[in-house]
Amino acid sequence: MKKWVHISAACAMFCVLLAAAPYRWVLMDMQRLPGAVGQVIAMAHDDLGNKYFATPKGLTFIDKSDNFQIFTRSATSGALASDSVTCLGVDRYRALWIGTDGGGLNVYDNGRWKNYRRDSTHNGLPDDRVLALAVDKEDRWVGTRNGFALFHGSVWTTYSGDRISGRLPNRVVTAIAVDSSGNKWIGTIGGLVKFTGSTWTQYTVQSTRGGLPHDGITYLLVDSANSIWVGTQAGVARLDRDGKWTNFQTDSRLKELAKEVVYSLSLSPAGDVWACIRGGSTRFRNNNWELFTKNTTTGLLTRYIYTVMAGPEGEIWFGTEKGVAIMYPPEVHDEDN
Repeated sequence: MKKWVHISAACAMFCVLLAAAPYRWVLMDMQRLPGAVGQVIAMAHDDLGNKYFATPKGLTFIDKSDNFQIFTRSATSGALASDSVTCLGVDRYRALWIGTDGGGLNVYDNGRWKNYRRDSTHNGLPDDRVLALAVDKEDRWVGTRNGFALFHGSVWTTYSGDRISGRLPNRVVTAIAVDSSGNKWIGTIGGLVKFTGSTWTQYTVQSTRGGLPHDGITYLLVDSANSIWVGTQAGVARLDRDGKWTNFQTDSRLKELAKEVVYSLSLSPAGDVWACIRGGSTRFRNNNWELFTKNTTTGLLTRYIYTVMAGPEGEIWFGTEKGVAIMYPPEVHDEDN
């Protein structure tokens, strides 16, 4: 009963509760987003329960006590260098790393701001248009429209120009992930690359014999088995540790989502893989797909779901074209618990 009271109190402050068996849904107040803009394209949280929501008009921070603050370029006097936030990452020190389209790489750490741009890093950051981030221990891998870079400590290692010529199929880096062996996976608009630090291996539709659905890579995820999930412009695929590709483009369980562009991929603490695909979202659990779309739920008000984040109580946060929807599992509301 205690959990139900807590959720109800939160709803009274800023959201609407919808019942839809077997889940219950909460819609976050749009006024909590910059300019009341509904489009939420990335989300992140730290281990204390602080949450961040990225939009094309700025950033929202909600702390563990449910207090919120909106960050924009004007509100931070330029500390956030651009309102157009593209990607987020939280490091082990709870610092938030923020990629922007035109404002470079920004860092928000306990009320303090830092900004890294091409000029201020002496071209260490190859481009101020940041498209992808991967935070791995002390390393920050940054994908841009002109190659990618590693930021470690205070040192930049830049991969652009001659360093990526012939190695990356395209200089526009749209996704980065690091697996448990330390291999870097680089997604571009022309294919996928595995970078070990000394060798570069390219994967395309042709070289994988159709294992990769499309050469335009949109998102990358490493799951608990160290398999690589690849979002593309036309569906999702998985590359297992043994080198086997699974192309879900023809999986009938995905229905109308099977061949659509993948916006993002995320992993829950339980090991579920969530894919946000044009048309809705879907959860891969126990080798099965479960669809969460506007037509299958009452909590999702649009077919455009851009990002999913798993919460500490088993709730799922959906970043959509029309704000944030939160799905609570049945046990959270069970008065017997």
